[in-house]
Amino acid sequence: MSTRVLASRVKEVFSVELPVKAAAAIVFIWIACFADYFLTVLQVSHGGLELNPLLAPFFQHFEYEKALIVKIALTFPGICILSFFYKHPFVMRAIRAILVVYACLLVYHALNILVLG
Repeated sequence: MSTRVLASRVKEVFSVELPVKAAAAIVFIWIACFADYFLTVLQVSHGGLELNPLLAPFFQHFEYEKALIVKIALTFPGICILSFFYKHPFVMRAIRAILVVYACLLVYHALNILVLG
Protein backbone atom coordinates (compact mmCIF):
# COMPACT_ATOMS: atom_id res chain seq x y z
CA MET A 1 0.00 0.00 0.00
CA SER A 2 1.46 3.30 -1.04
CA THR A 3 1.87 6.23 1.29
CA ARG A 4 -0.58 8.27 -0.77
CA VAL A 5 -3.32 5.61 -0.45
CA LEU A 6 -2.68 5.26 3.27
CA ALA A 7 -2.80 9.03 3.76
CA SER A 8 -6.05 9.14 1.80
CA ARG A 9 -7.62 6.47 4.03
CA VAL A 10 -6.48 8.19 7.23
CA LYS A 11 -7.90 11.49 5.97
CA GLU A 12 -11.19 9.76 5.12
CA VAL A 13 -11.48 8.26 8.60
CA PHE A 14 -10.74 11.52 10.40
CA SER A 15 -12.83 13.79 8.16
CA VAL A 16 -16.17 12.11 8.89
CA GLU A 17 -18.41 14.51 10.72
CA LEU A 18 -20.30 13.32 13.76
CA PRO A 19 -24.01 14.08 13.96
CA VAL A 20 -24.82 16.71 16.57
CA LYS A 21 -26.47 14.19 18.93
CA ALA A 22 -23.53 11.80 18.83
CA ALA A 23 -21.02 14.62 19.24
CA ALA A 24 -22.96 16.10 22.16
CA ALA A 25 -23.16 12.71 23.85
CA ILE A 26 -19.44 12.10 23.43
CA VAL A 27 -18.57 15.57 24.71
CA PHE A 28 -20.86 15.02 27.72
CA ILE A 29 -19.13 11.69 28.45
CA TRP A 30 -15.70 13.38 28.28
CA ILE A 31 -16.81 16.24 30.56
CA ALA A 32 -18.53 13.82 32.94
CA CYS A 33 -15.31 11.80 33.15
CA PHE A 34 -13.39 14.84 34.38
CA ALA A 35 -16.23 15.93 36.66
CA ASP A 36 -16.21 12.45 38.18
CA TYR A 37 -12.47 12.70 38.75
CA PHE A 38 -12.60 16.11 40.43
CA LEU A 39 -15.63 15.20 42.54
CA THR A 40 -13.85 12.01 43.59
CA VAL A 41 -10.81 14.05 44.65
CA LEU A 42 -13.13 16.27 46.68
CA GLN A 43 -14.76 13.29 48.37
CA VAL A 44 -11.49 11.51 49.06
CA SER A 45 -10.10 14.67 50.63
CA HIS A 46 -13.11 14.58 52.98
CA GLY A 47 -12.61 10.93 53.94
CA GLY A 48 -14.50 9.20 51.12
CA LEU A 49 -13.31 6.20 49.15
CA GLU A 50 -12.69 5.60 45.46
CA LEU A 51 -14.74 2.60 44.35
CA ASN A 52 -12.95 2.02 41.04
CA PRO A 53 -10.40 -0.73 41.76
CA LEU A 54 -8.03 0.58 39.08
CA LEU A 55 -7.92 4.08 40.56
CA ALA A 56 -8.32 3.32 44.27
CA PRO A 57 -4.61 2.61 44.93
CA PHE A 58 -3.66 6.04 43.60
CA PHE A 59 -6.25 7.80 45.73
CA GLN A 60 -5.24 5.80 48.82
CA HIS A 61 -1.68 7.09 48.44
CA PHE A 62 -2.79 10.64 47.50
CA GLU A 63 -1.27 10.31 44.02
CA TYR A 64 -3.94 12.41 42.35
CA GLU A 65 -1.90 13.27 39.25
CA LYS A 66 -1.25 9.61 38.52
CA ALA A 67 -4.93 8.86 39.06
CA LEU A 68 -5.82 11.53 36.50
CA ILE A 69 -3.36 10.09 33.99
CA VAL A 70 -4.79 6.60 34.45
CA LYS A 71 -8.37 7.94 34.18
CA ILE A 72 -7.50 9.69 30.90
CA ALA A 73 -5.64 6.61 29.64
CA LEU A 74 -8.72 4.49 30.34
CA THR A 75 -11.27 6.95 28.96
CA PHE A 76 -9.58 8.34 25.83
CA PRO A 77 -9.45 5.06 23.86
CA GLY A 78 -13.12 4.45 24.66
CA ILE A 79 -14.02 7.94 23.48
CA CYS A 80 -12.12 7.31 20.24
CA ILE A 81 -13.87 3.99 19.67
CA LEU A 82 -17.29 5.57 20.31
CA SER A 83 -16.43 8.40 17.90
CA PHE A 84 -15.28 6.12 15.08
CA PHE A 85 -18.05 3.53 15.34
CA TYR A 86 -20.98 5.75 16.36
CA LYS A 87 -23.09 4.48 13.43
CA HIS A 88 -23.13 0.93 14.72
CA PRO A 89 -26.35 0.17 16.67
CA PHE A 90 -24.44 -1.50 19.51
CA VAL A 91 -22.26 1.58 19.93
CA MET A 92 -25.30 3.86 20.05
CA ARG A 93 -26.78 1.65 22.80
CA ALA A 94 -23.43 1.73 24.60
CA ILE A 95 -23.36 5.53 24.39
CA ARG A 96 -26.84 5.72 25.91
CA ALA A 97 -25.84 3.31 28.68
CA ILE A 98 -22.68 5.29 29.44
CA LEU A 99 -24.72 8.50 29.59
CA VAL A 100 -27.09 6.92 32.12
CA VAL A 101 -24.20 5.56 34.21
CA TYR A 102 -22.40 8.92 34.29
CA ALA A 103 -25.63 10.77 35.09
CA CYS A 104 -26.22 8.40 38.03
CA LEU A 105 -22.61 8.77 39.10
CA LEU A 106 -22.81 12.56 39.08
CA VAL A 107 -26.06 12.42 41.10
CA TYR A 108 -24.28 10.12 43.57
CA HIS A 109 -21.45 12.65 43.89
CA ALA A 110 -23.92 15.51 44.33
CA LEU A 111 -25.75 13.66 47.10
CA ASN A 112 -22.45 12.88 48.83
CA ILE A 113 -21.42 16.51 48.62
CA LEU A 114 -24.72 17.57 50.20
CA VAL A 115 -24.12 15.09 53.03
CA LEU A 116 -20.51 16.24 53.48
CA GLY A 117 -21.68 19.84 53.71
